[in-house]
Amino acid sequence: MALGEKVNTPAPPTNTRWFDGLDGLRAVAAFLIVLHHAGFGSGLTFTSDLVGPFLARMEIGVPVFFVLSGFLLFRPFVAAQFAGERPSGVVGFWLRRVFRIFPAYWLAFFFLLATGAISVVGVAGVPANGLLVHIYKPVWVISGITQSWSLGTEISFYLVLPGLALIGARLGANQSINRQALRLLGFCLVLALGSVAFRLGMHMISPYWANSYGAISRLWLPSYLDVFGVGMGLAVLSVWAEHRTLVADFLTSITQRVWLWYVAAAVMFWMVCTQLELGRGLEMGTFPMELARQTLYLLVAVAMVFPVVFADPQRSRIVRFFCHRTMAFLGSISYGVYLWHQAFLTWTRQLLDWPEFQANFFVLVAGATLGSVVVATASYRMLEQPLMVWLRGRLVATT
Repeated sequence: MALGEKVNTPAPPTNTRWFDGLDGLRAVAAFLIVLHHAGFGSGLTFTSDLVGPFLARMEIGVPVFFVLSGFLLFRPFVAAQFAGERPSGVVGFWLRRVFRIFPAYWLAFFFLLATGAISVVGVAGVPANGLLVHIYKPVWVISGITQSWSLGTEISFYLVLPGLALIGARLGANQSINRQALRLLGFCLVLALGSVAFRLGMHMISPYWANSYGAISRLWLPSYLDVFGVGMGLAVLSVWAEHRTLVADFLTSITQRVWLWYVAAAVMFWMVCTQLELGRGLEMGTFPMELARQTLYLLVAVAMVFPVVFADPQRSRIVRFFCHRTMAFLGSISYGVYLWHQAFLTWTRQLLDWPEFQANFFVLVAGATLGSVVVATASYRMLEQPLMVWLRGRLVATT
């Protein structure tokens, strides 16, 4: 999700503007999630046969975040490997992730808990939600900041990523750049296939786990390794392109028409919204339908991210839109928007005395967007950004 990852990864020696577009893309992903929850809270998701199926699937913003995380966080490891250098320290990597995620999350969580905007189950639910391990117990999953389940998945990815990078480095030891790249891409494919195997295994044994653990396991990292793995594969391709002109030329050639990628994304999104037998609430579909849903989500996310990474921004209005300073700013505060928008949906509905599932969708969207943008801006400027600057200085001073 790269929810907390500002796009300032080590730049390639050539054009770096394509990284700017990823900030704008993150802003779009965050807004999709706002629309998803506004549709749910207003009831429009359930009452409208025209837009309801689409609002129900706008949770697709989460896979976009996961692909961005895989790309942005794995890329420095790949760049160091291809350059024959040691990657930055694991402790420093984990500290950056902890400081980027937890302070802003704790601010939102404890404030919303104190004001009654959210609730947890039992006394133990407070530390479970606070440490983002609530996704591992069924009674805690839908509690606290409900969308924070994805942060629990993200934290798991942060924890294992250095180990995955070490495995990738050993697979490519004493090999040419081309062979290293191919082996890393194969490794990413293994992660994706392992994700499918894990989900199938949990589906088969879920009756013995009283079904509930089989259901929540779809939120755990192994279930999303295909999505993160694809982002990691994009990282391999981007670094490979810096070392091999043939690869760079090929990637540039297939992203010349960015609009075609987004047409493909729209068609696949339409398919997952209208052609699969999926519910519009929290209930799960059959295993084949859930497998098809995640696969299509993954393909849509790739179609959205891939051309922004590799296309020339000067040749595409879509990429230029993502690179716009307004979109870049919204991307930088998207983590705060993600944390706070659900609370502003609730407060807007309560302020206007609207029952749950019987509110005006557009008013909810406006209230959640404006409120969360204001608070997210304050959080970013006064907490998140200063903390990251301070930590960066400390890490530099100790190296």
